[in-house]
Amino acid sequence: MYYYQSAKRHAFTLIELLVVIAIIGVLISLLLPAVQSARESARRVQCMNNLRQIGLALTAYHDAYGAFPRGGWPATSANLSWSASILPHLEGSNIYKLLNPAAPYTDPTNLAAGRTVLPNFLCPTAPSGRTLKKSADLASSSPHEYARTHYGAVNGERGLRAPSATNTPERGAMIFERNISLGEIIDGTTQTILIAEAPEGIHSLWISVRNVYDQSGLINAPATYSPQNVFFDYGQEMSSYHPGGASALFADGGVRFLLETTDAQTLAALCSRAGGEVPGDY
Repeated sequence: MYYYQSAKRHAFTLIELLVVIAIIGVLISLLLPAVQSARESARRVQCMNNLRQIGLALTAYHDAYGAFPRGGWPATSANLSWSASILPHLEGSNIYKLLNPAAPYTDPTNLAAGRTVLPNFLCPTAPSGRTLKKSADLASSSPHEYARTHYGAVNGERGLRAPSATNTPERGAMIFERNISLGEIIDGTTQTILIAEAPEGIHSLWISVRNVYDQSGLINAPATYSPQNVFFDYGQEMSSYHPGGASALFADGGVRFLLETTDAQTLAALCSRAGGEVPGDY
């Protein structure tokens, strides 16, 4: 006589399934911050690499003309912004050829070039999908939009050393008044900022001749008057969407991540080219 033992198929009970789902959820919650941190680290590296490329282009410009480009010009002037000036050294010769330097940047002849989004001027951590914005130098009724930049020139500081301190004359290395050479940066090229992040600045357009600012607050400090709690106060400020600080390009071509905790006196020293200050920790 043969006996057959029926094979029983075991399945998960509802409780077991819920336990497994709960364990998976816990693992995901533990891993997600690490994944997000790794992604942000990679984005910050890319942002700093953008600034290094800009630094190389500024150095090439300096080698060609004996000085850095000016940080800014009056809005109605027929001149190129610092970022437009270095395009031939930043693999942007085709866009450079589209520019009309005989007309203000807001002139219709410069619109096609100015609308061109240039990845080297965009930080990957900043919100995506916001690559164009209107110019503050045109009437609000103007339909024209221009490509953003997340990096602005620093022409000095005001109010950091003392509440009444002004930036007259301009103390930075990228100023309105004239072109500055490396020989005039007597504070040391490793201690003088040329370009820094400013993604939400009023004039944060790569074609804008007013994409320049003097630092008046701490890094990532929110505007005192803005209900949106955005980064800038007097138009533009050193800021970023990276947690904890913002990246800056120094006159020696180096790029450093400046912490939000950098004190006002140190920041003031880093924003001046010939103040004779000794920066603290940053």
